[in-house]
Amino acid sequence: MPKKVPIKLNVANALQWLGTLYRNPADAVKEHISNAIDEHLKALEEGTAVSACRVSFDLGKRSVQIYYPYGMDRREFEDALQRVAASAKRRSSIPQIGQLGIGIFSFQQIGRKCTFLSRKNGESETLKVILREGSPDAEFRSALRKEALSAPGLRIVISELKFDPTKPRGPLDPARLKRIFAERFDSHIRKGWLEVEIHRNGQRHFVEPSVIDLPRIGAGLETVYLPGESEGSVGLELYFDPSGKGKVSVRHMGVVVVDDISTISAYGLEETAYASGHVKGFIDADFLQPLPARSGFEENEAWIEFLSLLDRHLPQIEAEVEQRVEAEEEKELSRVQKRALKLAREILDLEEFNDLELPGGLAKRRRAAKEKERKRKLREKAGQMRLPEAPPKEPGDRPAPRGPRMNYMEMAFEEGGRLHSRFSDGIVQVNTLNRDYQDQIQGAPRDKLAYAALMIGKETIAYNDRSGAADEFLERFLSYYFYIRKRTSTRRVTSARGTASRASRAGVKPAKKS
Repeated sequence: MPKKVPIKLNVANALQWLGTLYRNPADAVKEHISNAIDEHLKALEEGTAVSACRVSFDLGKRSVQIYYPYGMDRREFEDALQRVAASAKRRSSIPQIGQLGIGIFSFQQIGRKCTFLSRKNGESETLKVILREGSPDAEFRSALRKEALSAPGLRIVISELKFDPTKPRGPLDPARLKRIFAERFDSHIRKGWLEVEIHRNGQRHFVEPSVIDLPRIGAGLETVYLPGESEGSVGLELYFDPSGKGKVSVRHMGVVVVDDISTISAYGLEETAYASGHVKGFIDADFLQPLPARSGFEENEAWIEFLSLLDRHLPQIEAEVEQRVEAEEEKELSRVQKRALKLAREILDLEEFNDLELPGGLAKRRRAAKEKERKRKLREKAGQMRLPEAPPKEPGDRPAPRGPRMNYMEMAFEEGGRLHSRFSDGIVQVNTLNRDYQDQIQGAPRDKLAYAALMIGKETIAYNDRSGAADEFLERFLSYYFYIRKRTSTRRVTSARGTASRASRAGVKPAKKS
C-alpha cells in the first residue's frame, strides 16, 4: 500500500504569492470595485441597497485608501479569511464576480500593510482588521474613536507603500486608472448605480463610461444560446472599427476578464474577424469560469462550447466586416485622390513646370499669366501707353486650360506588375500589382498620398511627350528611385542600430531628441 505524505503549506508565502497574481497594481486595486459590485448585488436582493454604490480612491504619498458603502462584520471577515481559495461566494444563489476570495490580499502589489475599517450597519461599531505581507495571521480589534466610520461602509487603507502613487505616469496614474476602470466596469457604470472617483493631489477624477461612436454589426446576434438543454447564453455587443485597431473583450458578470480576444492563441480565434482589428466591443459569457485574479478563463467544456458558438456565427460577422472594409477603402481612396490631385496642382503650378501642358482636370490659370496681367495694369495706371491687345488665338493654337475632369484609380493591370501607372480617358490609373505600390501602401497615410501625387506628376510629364518615348524612361526612373529609397532606408536603420550598439558597449547613453 503506497505511503501517503501530507503536504505542508507555508501560509505566509502562499498568501504573498496569491496577492501577486494580478498583472499590475491597477488590476489589483480594481478588485475592490468588484467586491463593491458583489456587495451591491447582494444588498439589492436583500432590499438594503443604497441608491448609488460610490467607490472612491484616495492616492497619497503614504497610503492608498479605498472606500465603498458596504461593510462586513467580524463573522464575515473571519469566514473570508478562513476560506481563501474557496470563497463562500461560490455557494451563493446571487451571481457574483468574486469566486476565490483572494482579492483581499491584492494589497501586496502596492504596499506591505493593509488595514480594513468596517461598519456593517448603523448599530454596529467600526471593526479594524490588519493584514501584513509575510504574516499568516490577521489582527482583529475595535477601531479607535478617531478611526471610526460615521456611516456603514468599508475603508481599505494600504500603507508601507512600494512606490509613490502621486507621481505622474506611474502605475496608479489617474488617467490610467480611469481608462482601465472604464473598460473593465463599463456595463455597470453605464447602468448608473456604480460610480467611481479618484482623488490625487487635491484633484478629483470621475470614471465615465466609454463612448463608442461606431456602427453596430451582428444584427440578430445580440444574445445567442448554447445548443441543447444548456441555459448558457452569450451576448455580442460588436461594432465595426475602420481604424483596424479595435479589440474585442470577453466579460464575466459585466467585468472584463480577457482584454483582447486576439491574445487567445491555439484555438484559431486570433485569426478570425473577431480579432481582425476591424471589430470592437464586448462578448458577455457569464457561464464561463474565470481563473484566479481573473487573468483568463478555465479551458473546460464550457470554454469549448463558447468557442464553438462564436465559430457558428462567424460567417455573418466576416461578411459584414468585409463589406464595410471595402466601403472604407473606397472612401479612403477618394480622400487620397482629392488630396493627391490638389498637391499635384500646387506643385505643377510652380514656375519650373510652367511650360508643361496639363491634362484635363489639372489645368488652371498660370501664375505667369496673372503676373503679366498685373504688370499691364500697373503700366496703364502709371500713364504709360496702352499696350495693344494680343491678337486672339485661333482654336487649336493652344490647349484649353481645362479639359475633362481628371480622375484617379487604383487597379490591377492585366499585363502584370511591370508598369507603375498609365493615363487613359482622363484617368490616372495606378497599378496595384507593382511592387513599389505594394511597399508604399504598407506605410503611413502620407506615403500613400506621396505615391499618388508622384504618379499624377509622372503621367503629366509623359502627357507632354507626343512621341510616347518618355513614358518608358519615366517608368525606369521610378524603379530606380524606389530601389534607392529601399537601400538607403535599410542602411540608415542598420547604421542607427550599429551606432546605438557601439554606444551601449561603450557605456554611453544615447542623446535625447530635443
